[in-house]
Amino acid sequence: MMLLMLPLMSMAQEVKDAKYLAKDAVPVENGRVIFSKEFEVPMSVGDIYAAVQEWANGQYAPVKEMPNHKILSTNPESYELTAGGEEWMVFSNKFLSLDRTRVYYKLNLICYDQKLVARIYDVHYWYEEEREGGTKFTAEEWITDKWALNKKGTKLAKKSGKFRRKTIDRTEEIFNSLETFINRKAIKSIMK
Repeated sequence: MMLLMLPLMSMAQEVKDAKYLAKDAVPVENGRVIFSKEFEVPMSVGDIYAAVQEWANGQYAPVKEMPNHKILSTNPESYELTAGGEEWMVFSNKFLSLDRTRVYYKLNLICYDQKLVARIYDVHYWYEEEREGGTKFTAEEWITDKWALNKKGTKLAKKSGKFRRKTIDRTEEIFNSLETFINRKAIKSIMK
Protein backbone atom coordinates (compact mmCIF):
# COMPACT_ATOMS: atom_id res chain seq x y z
CA MET A 1 0.00 0.00 0.00
CA MET A 2 2.81 2.43 0.92
CA LEU A 3 4.60 1.77 -2.37
CA LEU A 4 1.45 2.66 -4.27
CA MET A 5 1.20 5.97 -2.40
CA LEU A 6 4.78 7.12 -3.18
CA PRO A 7 3.97 8.53 -6.65
CA LEU A 8 0.98 10.42 -5.22
CA MET A 9 3.10 11.91 -2.45
CA SER A 10 5.70 12.97 -4.99
CA MET A 11 3.06 14.64 -7.18
CA ALA A 12 1.63 16.45 -4.15
CA GLN A 13 5.09 17.85 -3.32
CA GLU A 14 5.54 19.07 -6.91
CA VAL A 15 2.19 20.87 -6.83
CA LYS A 16 3.09 22.40 -3.45
CA ASP A 17 6.39 23.67 -4.86
CA ALA A 18 4.97 24.90 -8.20
CA LYS A 19 5.18 28.62 -7.39
CA TYR A 20 8.80 28.23 -6.21
CA LEU A 21 9.75 26.23 -9.32
CA ALA A 22 8.21 28.70 -11.76
CA LYS A 23 10.70 30.21 -14.15
CA ASP A 24 11.71 33.61 -12.83
CA ALA A 25 9.83 33.20 -9.53
CA VAL A 26 12.92 35.05 -8.37
CA PRO A 27 13.07 37.94 -10.87
CA VAL A 28 16.47 39.12 -12.09
CA GLU A 29 16.97 42.56 -13.70
CA ASN A 30 20.40 43.39 -15.08
CA GLY A 31 21.96 40.61 -13.02
CA ARG A 32 20.29 41.68 -9.75
CA VAL A 33 17.42 40.02 -7.89
CA ILE A 34 14.61 42.59 -7.69
CA PHE A 35 11.09 41.74 -6.56
CA SER A 36 8.62 44.43 -7.59
CA LYS A 37 4.93 45.10 -7.42
CA GLU A 38 2.78 47.97 -8.66
CA PHE A 39 -0.37 48.94 -6.79
CA GLU A 40 -3.24 50.96 -8.23
CA VAL A 41 -4.41 53.28 -5.44
CA PRO A 42 -7.35 55.72 -5.78
CA MET A 43 -5.57 58.51 -3.88
CA SER A 44 -3.37 61.51 -4.59
CA VAL A 45 0.40 61.16 -4.52
CA GLY A 46 0.59 63.10 -1.23
CA ASP A 47 -1.99 60.87 0.46
CA ILE A 48 -0.28 57.72 -0.78
CA TYR A 49 3.07 59.00 0.49
CA ALA A 50 1.60 59.80 3.92
CA ALA A 51 0.11 56.28 4.10
CA VAL A 52 3.39 54.70 2.99
CA GLN A 53 5.27 56.61 5.69
CA GLU A 54 2.80 55.48 8.34
CA TRP A 55 3.05 51.84 7.25
CA ALA A 56 6.86 51.92 7.01
CA ASN A 57 7.23 53.59 10.42
CA GLY A 58 5.30 50.68 11.93
CA GLN A 59 6.99 47.91 9.96
CA TYR A 60 10.54 49.27 10.08
CA ALA A 61 10.69 50.74 13.56
CA PRO A 62 14.26 50.32 14.87
CA VAL A 63 14.97 47.04 16.65
CA LYS A 64 17.93 46.97 19.05
CA GLU A 65 19.14 43.51 17.98
CA MET A 66 18.73 44.34 14.29
CA PRO A 67 20.56 47.63 13.62
CA ASN A 68 19.87 47.55 9.86
CA HIS A 69 16.08 47.30 10.33
CA LYS A 70 15.01 50.93 9.90
CA ILE A 71 13.90 53.69 7.56
CA LEU A 72 16.96 54.58 5.49
CA SER A 73 15.70 57.61 3.61
CA THR A 74 12.61 59.66 2.87
CA ASN A 75 12.19 62.22 0.13
CA PRO A 76 8.92 64.19 0.30
CA GLU A 77 9.78 66.05 -2.92
CA SER A 78 10.01 62.88 -5.02
CA TYR A 79 7.53 60.97 -2.82
CA GLU A 80 10.03 58.18 -2.25
CA LEU A 81 10.93 56.14 0.82
CA THR A 82 13.56 53.45 1.33
CA ALA A 83 13.67 51.07 4.28
CA GLY A 84 16.25 48.51 5.29
CA GLY A 85 15.10 45.13 6.49
CA GLU A 86 17.04 42.87 8.83
CA GLU A 87 15.11 39.85 10.05
CA TRP A 88 15.40 36.23 11.10
CA MET A 89 14.22 33.78 8.49
CA VAL A 90 13.46 30.49 10.28
CA PHE A 91 13.55 27.26 8.28
CA SER A 92 12.84 24.89 11.17
CA ASN A 93 12.62 25.15 14.93
CA LYS A 94 12.68 21.81 16.71
CA PHE A 95 13.72 20.77 20.17
CA LEU A 96 17.46 21.53 20.48
CA SER A 97 17.65 22.43 16.78
CA LEU A 98 17.11 25.84 15.21
CA ASP A 99 17.82 26.31 11.51
CA ARG A 100 17.66 29.98 10.56
CA THR A 101 19.43 32.74 8.68
CA ARG A 102 19.63 36.47 9.09
CA VAL A 103 18.29 38.14 5.96
CA TYR A 104 18.92 41.73 4.87
CA TYR A 105 17.14 43.64 2.12
CA LYS A 106 16.11 47.09 0.96
CA LEU A 107 12.54 48.12 0.21
CA ASN A 108 12.05 51.11 -2.06
CA LEU A 109 8.60 52.71 -2.33
CA ILE A 110 7.83 55.35 -4.97
CA CYS A 111 4.46 57.10 -4.93
CA TYR A 112 2.62 58.57 -7.90
CA ASP A 113 -0.91 59.87 -8.37
CA GLN A 114 -3.14 56.79 -8.22
CA LYS A 115 -0.15 54.40 -8.08
CA LEU A 116 2.55 52.98 -5.81
CA VAL A 117 5.62 51.03 -6.95
CA ALA A 118 7.37 48.78 -4.42
CA ARG A 119 10.73 47.10 -5.01
CA ILE A 120 12.69 44.71 -2.79
CA TYR A 121 16.35 44.38 -3.72
CA ASP A 122 19.87 43.95 -2.30
CA VAL A 123 18.77 40.72 -0.61
CA HIS A 124 21.55 38.90 1.20
CA TYR A 125 21.92 36.32 3.93
CA TRP A 126 24.13 35.48 6.90
CA TYR A 127 23.67 31.78 7.56
CA GLU A 128 24.84 29.89 10.66
CA GLU A 129 26.52 32.99 12.05
CA GLU A 130 26.91 31.17 15.39
CA ARG A 131 29.29 28.67 13.76
CA GLU A 132 32.70 30.25 13.27
CA GLY A 133 31.22 33.39 11.74
CA GLY A 134 28.87 31.56 9.40
CA THR A 135 28.47 32.05 5.67
CA LYS A 136 27.39 35.20 3.84
CA PHE A 137 25.93 35.20 0.35
CA THR A 138 23.65 37.22 -1.90
CA ALA A 139 20.34 36.31 -3.47
CA GLU A 140 22.00 36.48 -6.88
CA GLU A 141 24.41 33.68 -5.97
CA TRP A 142 21.97 31.55 -4.01
CA ILE A 143 18.22 31.70 -4.88
CA THR A 144 18.06 32.37 -8.63
CA ASP A 145 16.91 29.68 -11.06
CA LYS A 146 20.53 28.79 -11.80
CA TRP A 147 21.40 28.01 -8.17
CA ALA A 148 18.18 27.01 -6.41
CA LEU A 149 16.68 24.61 -8.97
CA ASN A 150 17.95 21.31 -10.32
CA LYS A 151 19.12 21.27 -13.95
CA LYS A 152 15.69 20.24 -15.23
CA GLY A 153 13.98 22.90 -13.12
CA THR A 154 11.72 20.29 -11.54
CA LYS A 155 12.97 20.36 -7.94
CA LEU A 156 14.34 22.84 -5.46
CA ALA A 157 18.01 22.37 -4.58
CA LYS A 158 18.49 20.86 -1.14
CA LYS A 159 20.22 23.81 0.59
CA SER A 160 19.43 26.90 -1.45
CA GLY A 161 15.86 25.78 -2.18
CA LYS A 162 14.76 26.53 1.37
CA PHE A 163 16.15 30.06 1.04
CA ARG A 164 14.28 30.55 -2.25
CA ARG A 165 11.01 29.31 -0.74
CA LYS A 166 11.24 31.51 2.38
CA THR A 167 12.39 34.60 0.44
CA ILE A 168 9.50 34.36 -2.01
CA ASP A 169 7.06 33.87 0.87
CA ARG A 170 8.47 36.81 2.85
CA THR A 171 8.38 39.08 -0.18
CA GLU A 172 4.71 38.22 -0.70
CA GLU A 173 4.01 38.91 2.99
CA ILE A 174 5.60 42.37 2.76
CA PHE A 175 3.70 43.28 -0.42
CA ASN A 176 0.42 41.93 0.99
CA SER A 177 0.84 43.87 4.24
CA LEU A 178 1.55 47.07 2.31
CA GLU A 179 -1.39 46.52 -0.06
CA THR A 180 -3.82 45.82 2.80
CA PHE A 181 -2.71 48.94 4.67
CA ILE A 182 -2.88 51.18 1.59
CA ASN A 183 -6.31 49.81 0.60
CA ARG A 184 -7.69 50.51 4.08
CA LYS A 185 -6.39 54.09 3.85
CA ALA A 186 -7.93 54.48 0.38
CA ILE A 187 -11.32 53.23 1.59
CA LYS A 188 -11.22 55.61 4.57
CA SER A 189 -10.39 58.56 2.28
CA ILE A 190 -13.27 57.65 -0.06
CA MET A 191 -15.71 57.33 2.85
CA LYS A 192 -14.92 60.86 4.15
